[in-house]
Amino acid sequence: MGCFCCKNSVKEPKKLIYSWVERKHLDPADYMIENLNGCTAYKSPGSIGGQQFVIRNCQDSNIYLLDHIGSVTIDDCQRCTIIVGPTKQSIFVRDTINSTVVVACGQFRVRDCAFLKISLFCSTQPVIESSRELQFSCYQFYYNQLADQFTKADLNIWNNNWRTVYDYTWNEGDNWTVNEEPIVVDLPDELNKYGITSESKKSVVPLTKCNQQSGENCFVAFGFGIEALRFIQAFQSHETDLLLINCNYSDGKDTKVFPERAKLFETKKVETIIGLQIQGPHAINKCLAILANDFPQFTTMISSTETEAKELIKMFFDKFENEFQP
Repeated sequence: MGCFCCKNSVKEPKKLIYSWVERKHLDPADYMIENLNGCTAYKSPGSIGGQQFVIRNCQDSNIYLLDHIGSVTIDDCQRCTIIVGPTKQSIFVRDTINSTVVVACGQFRVRDCAFLKISLFCSTQPVIESSRELQFSCYQFYYNQLADQFTKADLNIWNNNWRTVYDYTWNEGDNWTVNEEPIVVDLPDELNKYGITSESKKSVVPLTKCNQQSGENCFVAFGFGIEALRFIQAFQSHETDLLLINCNYSDGKDTKVFPERAKLFETKKVETIIGLQIQGPHAINKCLAILANDFPQFTTMISSTETEAKELIKMFFDKFENEFQP
């Protein structure tokens, strides 16, 4: 027999709300820039929000995408400057000539292009094909929201492989070169409100140079990214003639190398490790002095001799770099 007092305790079944009902309608035109000629166009932070984006058939134009993006294709552009915010997946440049591109991405591919200046951050090995006269440099850029956008795009500033280019058509000649001087681009005044600059001293990504094969090597490992950044800023501001050659990040998720690297800190427990290869005259003594005088509280490990530095550099970086061999 039913009971009246139980009547109010019966709950209405929860109404199901499906994702395609709640999903905001996206207009493809909002995620495309095409057919520009002699124009300047930009997308402000927050206007793309991780979606895919297309740039195509533009000439003599300046294009700035100042947001994190899912993936980007750039097709059939000439004499353009194209700046693309942190892109989680791939940036694919095709049939583009005489242009400058400033990009940060998970994967970078170029096909059928010529005479490009490329300022690059790439988490994996960049790939080129059927292209010539490409000039690569280390990504150096800043605007107020950029660091947060790197996080949203799952890009780690310490793992930049800008110079490990693989050329599918290597037998057709020297199709690419490395420029150790960062690319400086002209920026319109209307973007000043975002704090935008291509000055290296403000760059979100550390500036890495090619191995000079001369001067002393020093290896330094840090347990915290902010400490590694402050150390780099210190030796650059002190004009020590020291160069950052390699840097790499790992944490507990990286089960292949993290346990071995963690032994560098002996009894100290670390959850992340940032390894740096520093090169220059008297590198070890200069690095020791900076750490002792400016940052004695940092969680660090530093090589004590040139021989030890070379062994640690080989241990820390070789396994990582070998992953990019064809």
